[in-house]
Amino acid sequence: MTDSNAHSIFASTACLPGVEAATSRIYLYRGHGLNAIELGAGVSADKDSLSHIVVMGCRFLVHNYFPPPINPFVLNLASGDDGIRQRSLELVFRALTLTSQLGASFYSVHAGFITDPTSFGTTSFVFPMPASPDEVQFAMDRFTAALEIAVDHAQHLGVQILVENNVCSEELRGKLLLQSADEFLELFRVLHSPHLGMLLDTGHLNVTANTLGFDCMAFLGKVAPYVRAFHIHDNDGTADTHEPVQPGGWALDVLRQPELAHLPIIVEARFETVTDLRRHVDWLKGKLGRE
Repeated sequence: MTDSNAHSIFASTACLPGVEAATSRIYLYRGHGLNAIELGAGVSADKDSLSHIVVMGCRFLVHNYFPPPINPFVLNLASGDDGIRQRSLELVFRALTLTSQLGASFYSVHAGFITDPTSFGTTSFVFPMPASPDEVQFAMDRFTAALEIAVDHAQHLGVQILVENNVCSEELRGKLLLQSADEFLELFRVLHSPHLGMLLDTGHLNVTANTLGFDCMAFLGKVAPYVRAFHIHDNDGTADTHEPVQPGGWALDVLRQPELAHLPIIVEARFETVTDLRRHVDWLKGKLGRE
């Protein structure tokens, strides 16, 4: 499947502080020469603004909780609550439809959680522990069944759906799905489709590898055939702090690998100003020879 966004570097709407209307953030980005934009966190949108976004002339991607629903909830395709799981699937359907309308090649969604969160902590949701070890497989079965429905809809629309690897800090051990390479390989074995792939988040991977004691490059070596795009940001391996990638960082080595060098990149690091964001995107373009 050809990706019209190959070799591109996108900026996520989540890169700046606060929350504002999606159209305002898009105008801000566009005014600073950032015309490839991932619509995700950090912005709000209603039906009228979505119609406007479709004709704004930028290159867009859609990520996870966009377009945000009127009544907020935590998207979890693995939820044991039938209502939450159904609302999650409905949001994914709306996002896939918007993806098609925008002419984007894929929509990306977070991997499932074994239990539903009860609050938000410093850098991540707070989850109760599963009632028993059996809950892991039950949650994976629910996630796989819901994702299969979403993949069928993506195929109908002619787009892909990418699953993002979860971030596992020490306090999140045993509460999340799809942290290891083998979990992803099993998912792709069960749901084998050209319309399903992986969004590899380098920041998430760095924390998870540190927590669970595996090598990032070994993980990548296993899942590389399924990776379709990257979220890039960095951290010290203990928490998902969304720091910018630095010179000499391991993520740059990953992005330079010949089999991955054509894939779309989405910057998801956080910056104080749009000028700082633009400077970082330009730096990455220079380092990686991207457009």
